[in-house]
Amino acid sequence: MNLNPSIHQLALDTVASPAGEAIRCAAANFRWEHAVTDQRAADYNDYVGDIGTHKDWKAEHNGYLKSYVHVPTDLPRSSECFMTANAQAHLNEQLDNTFLLRLESIGHLFDHPLVSAIANDFWLYFFNSQKDLGKDHLSDSAEALRTEFVAQWNAQRTQARPLFATFLNNFGGDLKALLKTDWPHILRDSLGLTHWPSTVGKPLPVALMCYTVDEVRQARAIAAKKGAVASFSRPTVLDAAMSAAFIPAPLLPGGESYGYTLDLANAEIPDLFTPELLTFPIDYQATHIKALGFISRGHALEQDQAMLAARNRHVQGLQQLPGCASFGEVLI
Repeated sequence: MNLNPSIHQLALDTVASPAGEAIRCAAANFRWEHAVTDQRAADYNDYVGDIGTHKDWKAEHNGYLKSYVHVPTDLPRSSECFMTANAQAHLNEQLDNTFLLRLESIGHLFDHPLVSAIANDFWLYFFNSQKDLGKDHLSDSAEALRTEFVAQWNAQRTQARPLFATFLNNFGGDLKALLKTDWPHILRDSLGLTHWPSTVGKPLPVALMCYTVDEVRQARAIAAKKGAVASFSRPTVLDAAMSAAFIPAPLLPGGESYGYTLDLANAEIPDLFTPELLTFPIDYQATHIKALGFISRGHALEQDQAMLAARNRHVQGLQQLPGCASFGEVLI
């Protein structure tokens, strides 16, 4: 990725290393990112401007996200992820229709003054009647509860954020079989969600969402006047907060160059990767919620040195992909 002189300086390993492993890893991501177009990089460089510290860089990066990526739903434009400026990261618009998985943290809804009552009622009923979540038709009272919860949840999603998702096929393709496993922790680890849980001793309520590629395409079609030219893109360093858990993937030809998540539970050099993509935001439907659960334990990469070692193994795995031997670097 093309960086302006001040960001380039901060991204150097020799400059980032004294700031700590987390910053060092996040800075390395910008050196390894190849999917950001020159146009989008120029927009980012202009927004961040001339900075002198990693703290300032992080603050400006978060400001960029609010202005260009996490745009309010009432703005007459889409997230830049799906605009022409991000064309190099766009995926094949003609992806086969298949099921997508997304893990949602919903604990905040229990504390929201406008949603807490319906959220608690929804959880109490459906957590104890999980099979009902897989049904298209419920009793009138249960359907009304499910529909009202999703309606109020959608109303509180005031940002049209891109949705990080993966494919059900990469988890066996059988949703019923997946739900018989410890899916909250399996997905948390496989998708590299290092920030869950964030409070020790307080289990995090999560919902497993499942929707289709066609539903994403339909959502973009409805929002046609907002300027989006793509329904799907691969994640880049400009699409989320700076993170040691995110690692760019090599840019492969063919419009199917997905991101690859860092598996928090894998202690070996990976030979298979979980694909990750950004989907155009959709309004959730009641039937998208397939299961409820808790993330109740930490993961294996909570210490900086463990994270660094896992990142190095991940990069070594990426380097074994065809034509990718020179991608990234092992951070000593």
